[in-house]
Amino acid sequence: MHCVYFDSGTTNTRAYLIEEGKIHDMIKSAVGSKDSSIAGSNLVLLKGLKQLFDDLLYKNGIDESRIGAVFASGMVTSPFGINEVAHISTPVSQKKLYDSIYTHYEQYFFKREIRLIRGVKTVSDDFKADTENIASINNMRGEEIEVFGIIPNFPLEWQNEDIAVFLPGSHTHVAYIRNNELVDIWSTFSGELFYAITTGTILSNSVSVANSVIDPQMALLGVRNLNKYGFNRALYICHAMKIFDAAENYQRKSYLEGVIVGGIISGFEKMAAQKWKGIKRIMLAGRNNLTGIYEILLKDQMPYCDIRTLAADEKNSFAVQGFISIFNS
Repeated sequence: MHCVYFDSGTTNTRAYLIEEGKIHDMIKSAVGSKDSSIAGSNLVLLKGLKQLFDDLLYKNGIDESRIGAVFASGMVTSPFGINEVAHISTPVSQKKLYDSIYTHYEQYFFKREIRLIRGVKTVSDDFKADTENIASINNMRGEEIEVFGIIPNFPLEWQNEDIAVFLPGSHTHVAYIRNNELVDIWSTFSGELFYAITTGTILSNSVSVANSVIDPQMALLGVRNLNKYGFNRALYICHAMKIFDAAENYQRKSYLEGVIVGGIISGFEKMAAQKWKGIKRIMLAGRNNLTGIYEILLKDQMPYCDIRTLAADEKNSFAVQGFISIFNS
């Protein structure tokens, strides 16, 4: 028997056909929880997922009767997903994540059960949030299963070590791993902030987001100006570089990334010193165009750490590796 696994985010979804613990095929579509949010209904998401499901089966000549189960993770458990499902609390092991899977009967399009893999939070179910304690809360949906796809890729010499895993994206999450368990999370804005600045401000004319070339020195300059002048002034300097022709477009992009990511790393370094004491191992996991800036700045700001990069593979993503891993454990 086969199973189908959906890795569904805010804007995109990947559907995997899994057979005997191995990836048989993968297709993707630009459909996610954002579409449900805009429409005010999750029917648009469900319709898109069912189309992906049908296309995947048709492409591989498989009848639906041969699909033993359908699984999904990511934003599908959010208010604008398939069905809102509560996070589970840290610490989280592979077994705990597997045991907490929520079964939802989807009555409109699939007309069958879909097994939803829950997100993770850093507080208990009875925690009462207020303005004084809200800063202690971190959570993720989708990255938790990626973590369990990343852990098997740790170097052998990292065994029994405390490890920080950076997951750059629209929100950059840092997962604290101990004894192969997800013990804690630290969450930030990153990609969404970069997008907002480069599309909704005057800097949209100063930075070419399509250029993937990284200028390390400009990224480091962004950090220095952030620390010296503060966030607002550091941003304005990027604008001034355009006005007075002080740097090329790709250099301004690296500078802006340095300003944004530098703030994330500075905050992480302080938090790690106060709470995650003893962190000396850092894994950067993601696409090279996202991890490159983090690697440059982390090595500059935290030279005492062993920092490695693990490149993402779309057809064998961290999420699907994690999905296979929790079912093989």
